Amino acid sequence: MNQKPDLRCVGGTQVSGSPNGSRNSMTDSSSQNIALPGALKKAHRAALEELLTLVANVFEKADDTFFEYAQKAGSPQKQEEFIETMRVLRMKRKEIERGFLQQINGLFQQLPDPRSTFNRPLHDQSSGLDSLSLVGNDDLEMDVAIEGMSSKAKSAFADSIYQLNMRLDVLMVSVTVADHNNPLHPRHVCDAFKKASKLVECDITSRLIIFKLFDKFVMANYGDVLDAANINLAEAGILPELKGTPRKKSERAAQKGRAEDSKTSARDVVKEAATEFFGQLQSLLASVRNIPTVTDVVGAYTGPIGSNAADARAVSDAELVEILSRLQSNQRQGVDAADGRIQVQKVDLRNTLSSVLRQREQAHGPEKVTDTDADVINLVAMLFDFILDDENLPIPVKALVGRLQIPLLKVAIKDKGFFNRGGHPARKLLNELARAGIGLSEDSDQLQKDMVFKKIQATVQRILNDFNDDMGLFDELLHDFSQFMQTEVRRSQMIEQRTRAAEEGKAKTELAEKTALEIVARQIEGRNVPAVVVRLLTTGWSGVLKLIYLKYGPDSTNWQGAVKTIDHLLLSVTPPAGDAERKKLFNVVPVLLKNLRQGLNTISFNPFEMGEMFAELEQVQMQILRGETPEHVEDRSQDPARDLVAAVTQDMERMGAAPVVQRKSVVTQLDITRPREEPKLAPLPDNDPFLEKAKQLNVGAWFEFRNEAGVKTRAKLAAHIKSADKLIFVNRTGVKIDEKSTLGVAHALKNGEVSVIEDSQLFDRALENVIGNLRKVRQANL
Repeated sequence: MNQKPDLRCVGGTQVSGSPNGSRNSMTDSSSQNIALPGALKKAHRAALEELLTLVANVFEKADDTFFEYAQKAGSPQKQEEFIETMRVLRMKRKEIERGFLQQINGLFQQLPDPRSTFNRPLHDQSSGLDSLSLVGNDDLEMDVAIEGMSSKAKSAFADSIYQLNMRLDVLMVSVTVADHNNPLHPRHVCDAFKKASKLVECDITSRLIIFKLFDKFVMANYGDVLDAANINLAEAGILPELKGTPRKKSERAAQKGRAEDSKTSARDVVKEAATEFFGQLQSLLASVRNIPTVTDVVGAYTGPIGSNAADARAVSDAELVEILSRLQSNQRQGVDAADGRIQVQKVDLRNTLSSVLRQREQAHGPEKVTDTDADVINLVAMLFDFILDDENLPIPVKALVGRLQIPLLKVAIKDKGFFNRGGHPARKLLNELARAGIGLSEDSDQLQKDMVFKKIQATVQRILNDFNDDMGLFDELLHDFSQFMQTEVRRSQMIEQRTRAAEEGKAKTELAEKTALEIVARQIEGRNVPAVVVRLLTTGWSGVLKLIYLKYGPDSTNWQGAVKTIDHLLLSVTPPAGDAERKKLFNVVPVLLKNLRQGLNTISFNPFEMGEMFAELEQVQMQILRGETPEHVEDRSQDPARDLVAAVTQDMERMGAAPVVQRKSVVTQLDITRPREEPKLAPLPDNDPFLEKAKQLNVGAWFEFRNEAGVKTRAKLAAHIKSADKLIFVNRTGVKIDEKSTLGVAHALKNGEVSVIEDSQLFDRALENVIGNLRKVRQANL
C-alpha cells in the first residue's frame, strides 16, 4: 500500500529548505509574510496530493528494482551496495518525501514576493563561486540526468505548463509568472527531488537508478499534477475558458470510455483531415500547373507520367509501390557519403517511372500513373529539391537523406496523412536525422570515425534494405535512433558543461587579474615610491588582490582591507609632515608588516624573495621613522613608478588590454574593458543590423564558420559570458573550438565568415517552402 506523509508537515511557516531541516536560503522572512491567494492554496494542495501519489510509486518499486540489480551485480561488493541503498531508501522514505514537499512548498511561499530571488529571470540570476571550479563527474552525471528528465517532461506537458503559467500570472498581482518561477515547473520538481534524495548516501550508479525510477513513475505521469492545479484554478474562475483546460478525473475517465468506443470514428476523422489537406495541396498544384514559369520557379512538372495514349491503363497504388521498391533496391549498393566522393544526387522520378512503364508496355499495354499519384510524386520531388538545396545541412547528410526520396514517396502514396501529420513517424525520423547531422563535419576522414554519422548512414541503409510497405519500420527506427542520440547528447552535454565551467572560471580569473593590476596602478598614481614597494605590489600584492576578488568579490570587507593595506604601505614610505604623523607611523608599521606577510602567505609567495623585500622595506621605513630622507625622495630623476608602469603594461598587454601610456611619475588608469581576442575591431553603431543580431543570439544556436581558405566548420554557441563579453563555441562533442566577443561575431556575420544555421524541423521547413512558392506563383499570375 502506498504510504503518504501528512501534508500538514509542509505548511507555510514550517518550510525547511533542505532534507535535514535547515531553512532554504531562497526563502526569507518577507516571503513568508505574504499570504497565498485562497484559490492558489487549494490548487497547491491538490497538486501536492497528486505528486505524493506518484512519488509513493517510486518507493514501492525501489525494493524490486534494487533487488534485481543486486542479483545481476558482478561482484559481492556491488551487490552489497545495492542492498544497502534499498535498505536506506526504505528507512528514510518519509524524510525524503517530507523534504521533497518542503522544497516545493518553499517555492510557493516565495512566489508572491517580487523581491524574492526565485522571481528573478534566469539570465539575471548570477552564478556563485562554485562555477569557478570544474564540476565533478558524479555531479555532472546527476545534472545531466535531471536536465534530461525535466526537458522531456517540459516537452510532453508543454500545454499544461503554459496554462498554469497563465493562471498563476493572473493570480499574482505584483509578479510576472513564467517557467522560471512556476513552482510546479518540471525543473523545480526534479531539483527538489535531487536535493531531498541526498539523504541517501550511495554511489552514482545507485543515484541514477533512483532518478530513473523518479522519471518513470513521477515525471512520465506529471500531467496529472499539472491537471490538478489547472482544474482547481479554473473552477475558482481563473481563466476557465482557456483553450485545452483539462476536465476532472471522473469526466476524463468517462470520456476515455467513450473514446474507446469511437476509435473507428476517430480514425475516420484523421483520415478525413489528411484527405482534406492533400486535396488543398492538389488544388494548389492544379492552379499553377498551366503557368509557363512554374517549372522554373517551383520545380513542378506537367504532363502524364507514362503513356499519353487515351486508353492507357491507370497503375494501381500497389503496382506503383512495387515498381518503386525495385528502383529502391538499386540504391542499396550506392556509394557511401563518407568515402571521399561526396555528391548530392537528385532523382528524376518522373522520367525514371515513365521509362519503366514504357518498358512494360509490350507486356501490359499502355500505362500511366493516376493524377493523384502524380501529384504525390511532384510534391515529394519538390520537397526533396528544397532539402537537397538547403544550406543548413552538411553535404554528407544531404547525400544520405537524398537517398530516402523513394522510400518516403512510397509512404506518401500509401498514407496521405504523411503531409499533414507532424507526428508521422517517417516525418519525425527524417527530422531527427537532419537535426543529428547539423553539427557534422564535411571532412571525409572525420566522418568515417564519427559515430553519429555512422548511425545516420546505418539508419538510411536499413530503410533502403528493409522498407517495402510496413510502416512499423519507421517507428522502430525512430525509437532506436532517438535512444542512440539521447546517449550521444548526454555525453556531449557533460563535456560542454565542463567547457562552459572552465571558460567561466577563466573569464573570472582574467577579470580578477586585470582589476587587481588596475587597483595597484591607481593607488600608486602620481607618487614617487621606492623600487622595493613597486616590486612588492606588482609581483606579490596584486596576486593577493586577485585571490580575494575571486573568493570574496570586490565589494567585500576583505577586498577593502587589502586595498587599505596598499594605502598604509605607501604611507609608511612617505616622509611625515610632523611629529604627530611620525608617531602614527610607529603604530602602523608593525601591523602593516604583519598584514603583508599574512597576505603573501595565502598565495604561497616565495619566502626567500619575501624576506629580501621585507628587509629592504624595513630599511626604508626606519629611515622615515628616524626623520632621514630616503634615496627615492632625494633623487626624483629616478622614478621607480616607471618600473611599475612597464611591468603592469607588460602584464596587461599579455591579457589583451590596451597598453598604458607612460608619463613621468604617473601611472595611468588601465583599460580593462576591451576584449582579449579582437583589440583592433572597428566599432559598429548601435543600430547596425549585424550587431543587433549578434546581441540576440541564443545559447544552443548552431553556426557555420568559414576561414580564408573556404574550409567550413560547424559550431554551437555553448555560453555567453557577459562579464567578459565572450561567446564560447563548441563542436558537436562539446569541445571548445572558438571564442569571440559580441563585436567580433557582428563583424564575422557582416563579412560572411559566420552564418547562422536554421535547426528547425527539416520536413516542416521544406513543406512550408513548397506551399509558399506555389502560392507566390499563383498570386503573381492572377
